Amino acid sequence: MVESDIAGLLSRGFESKSAEDTLALASAYAKTLKPDAFIALSGDLGAGKTAFAKGLAAGLGVEGAVKSPSFNVCSIYEASKGVKFVHIDAYRLSGAEAFEDLLIDEIAPSPKIVCVEWPEMACEAIPDDAVKIRLEILQNGSHFIKFYD
Repeated sequence: MVESDIAGLLSRGFESKSAEDTLALASAYAKTLKPDAFIALSGDLGAGKTAFAKGLAAGLGVEGAVKSPSFNVCSIYEASKGVKFVHIDAYRLSGAEAFEDLLIDEIAPSPKIVCVEWPEMACEAIPDDAVKIRLEILQNGSHFIKFYD
């Protein structure tokens, strides 16, 4: 995928036919991100949010396995060029206050890329300038990935 086409592709929507497609899309998209970007991934269980987050991590140069932070809520990885990749699963959070209690800016100061799965669990804590991406499961089993407002 060509990096310059990624934003347009996500604006129109992308049908991912496999986890590999999702990883490749997210990896290419990660290369377009500026430091301190905040990515909010919404979608049902199994829609590919964690696969997308893993692709972001790969595109940012994170080495090693990236796992869903479901039980520990937040994982921080060293990416390339001194940037940290902060992966948060907000599913178990009780709201914006619980999100703020994670103290992300203190434990992972700038520069960082923050990726939150289930941002709707902490809506008020999600920055206004967050990039919002929705992942949906289509009837044919593919996944549809698109920017949303």
